[in-house]
Amino acid sequence: MSYRSDSVKCVLAVSGGVDSIVLLDAIVNNRLSELTNYTLPAPKFQLIVAHVDHGIRPDSAADELFTRGVAQHYGIEYVAEQLNLGPTASEDTARTMRYKFLRQCCKKYNATLITAHHQDDLVETMLINLIRGTGWRGLAPMSQTLQTESQISDSGKPATGHQKQASFQNDGSSDQILRPLLTVPKAIIIEYANQYHLKWQEDSTNTDERYLRNYIRHTLLPVMQDKDSNAISKLLTINQNVTKLKNEIATELQKITPNQQLAKSRYDLARHQLIMWPPSVAREVIYYKLTQLDPQWHPNSLQISRALHFIKTAGNHKTMEVSGRLSIQIEDGSVQFKKA
Repeated sequence: MSYRSDSVKCVLAVSGGVDSIVLLDAIVNNRLSELTNYTLPAPKFQLIVAHVDHGIRPDSAADELFTRGVAQHYGIEYVAEQLNLGPTASEDTARTMRYKFLRQCCKKYNATLITAHHQDDLVETMLINLIRGTGWRGLAPMSQTLQTESQISDSGKPATGHQKQASFQNDGSSDQILRPLLTVPKAIIIEYANQYHLKWQEDSTNTDERYLRNYIRHTLLPVMQDKDSNAISKLLTINQNVTKLKNEIATELQKITPNQQLAKSRYDLARHQLIMWPPSVAREVIYYKLTQLDPQWHPNSLQISRALHFIKTAGNHKTMEVSGRLSIQIEDGSVQFKKA
């Protein structure tokens, strides 16, 4: 696969499963329009395939070997990471470590990340967030970066319509993620794979319902659909409405919080403002500022409430660690939101 010297770079996360294999094939063979009306952000770009072997399953090395062979087949640069997390590692730990590596790849190649998240992933993540209590924002957990105005048709395939191109800044930012398949149901992805005789690896843990996502996929969602055949479409409508609300609230938050970004990794706000605002408003501001610094952080309601309590009660020069990358520090009447 040849590239222009001025082409932009994208790191494509490929697990070896059907979703990422289909996305890789569709992009390389210019067939993405067969799946979605998503428009890639640049006419010419260089792909780097990135694979993470979490070291959780004893057979995961076979996935890495398979993915390496796929990248070689397409003539695409390939990078991989062996994590050795062990069989007791949680989904959250695996996800955190996976994205840490993918962010490092984006920084190394000055590239933007592409993932194969699809419509089923979106619905499952909404339900996971409801169960974990992440608040209303958990109903809008991810976007395509590109926003289209087309709706999902009754057949489950994306409706045709005017295509919009994503706003794209190829600056190596790990915070920008492109998800071309986010409106595409899993059934359509498998249909594409079978149509073009693609091969993929099946994760042996995908049927293990000790993992919350698998329980939701194999038990909870089928029960919901049995009770209401429109359950999925209703969840997607909620997602669309909350996504719109989320954008509107972000606009209002920008108005009431001056953009005091003193560095790329820090925001400052007057402490008295956060204390005097109604708690519901203060919590939204805290969430907004922290996730501006780290969009990949997904806090729950309790974490945000604890942050607000810290801001109201902590002494001067005190610091609260709110995640592996984020902290809040009190300094002389100012609240400093920081990213490590």
